[in-house]
Amino acid sequence: MQAIVYNGPWNIQLEEREEPAITLPDEVIVEIRATGICGTDLSIISGEYNAKQKVIIGHESAGVIVDKGRGVENFNVGDRVIIDPTYYCGYCENCRKGLRNHCFQKSSTEAGVSIDGTFTKYFKTTKRFIYPLADNVPFEQGAMSEPLSCVLTAVKKLAVTPFYNVAILGGGPIGLLFYLALKQYGIQAGTIYETSANRTNLISSNDILSSGWYLSGHFAPRKHQYDLIVDTTGSMLEKSIDAVADGGKIALIGLRNNQQTINPREITDRSISIVGSIDSQDTFKHAVDLINSQVLGLEKIITKAYGIDEFQDAVLDLGCNVNKRQRNNDISSLKSVIKF
Repeated sequence: MQAIVYNGPWNIQLEEREEPAITLPDEVIVEIRATGICGTDLSIISGEYNAKQKVIIGHESAGVIVDKGRGVENFNVGDRVIIDPTYYCGYCENCRKGLRNHCFQKSSTEAGVSIDGTFTKYFKTTKRFIYPLADNVPFEQGAMSEPLSCVLTAVKKLAVTPFYNVAILGGGPIGLLFYLALKQYGIQAGTIYETSANRTNLISSNDILSSGWYLSGHFAPRKHQYDLIVDTTGSMLEKSIDAVADGGKIALIGLRNNQQTINPREITDRSISIVGSIDSQDTFKHAVDLINSQVLGLEKIITKAYGIDEFQDAVLDLGCNVNKRQRNNDISSLKSVIKF
């Protein structure tokens, strides 16, 4: 089977790999129908995020079960399913504390990072990590469950109320999923800040934002303006502290490496909360239920689909130029998927 393989920074290749086979009774093999391209995939390609060399990348997926072990009683061959790629063992200290997104085995079990992922035809997982996809929901929308569940984990930690004045820094897929999730929690107004003119044009032309939500190209707010700031860029903490209101919350979601200087006294004196969040923690089913209900309008966010042999073109449209070995804001798609 063909697969997108990471061979080191800026070195991704379409290679042939053996198809997986059932070896344990709780295993299932899913024929992948759609895999979303995540910002983490782009960071792996550019060398900003560490991944194991020779690994098949990709982790946001939905498909159809084509084989299963004798111990899989909750699904059948032919079932449409969504894959949760965030493995947890269930018995390490972190899992037993409820921190399954920080399972001690994660460094050797993370699909698309340390073990083979889903930019390929077939993927093997276990019955614990698949969820039903409704018949009327496109596979590419089902593949949005993983990033949506990560967003819902952060929103749950933030304990939001409907009356927050909100700023979302970054209008990419994660920022837009935050917008959709916050609306589900009753927040009906806010501003999304996005520096890419191409991306803001796509958001506007696709009519994604409802009344009360606005787009801006430059984050230059009034002092102490926002009750909640969601930073999906990983690079705006200093400005966020100045912009957040007394008693406000800052959510750090982006995984970019950088150094920033803050005054701890200001955090204490103004009762500011800084919340970091990664991966999914007890929210995957919530994400699946929202997607299966089709209340979010994800079709407006998923703007392009490609075949596996078009992968380099797909990431180029997301501002990741493999040939020039650079990332930029020349973006012509919001959320892109590889379809099989």
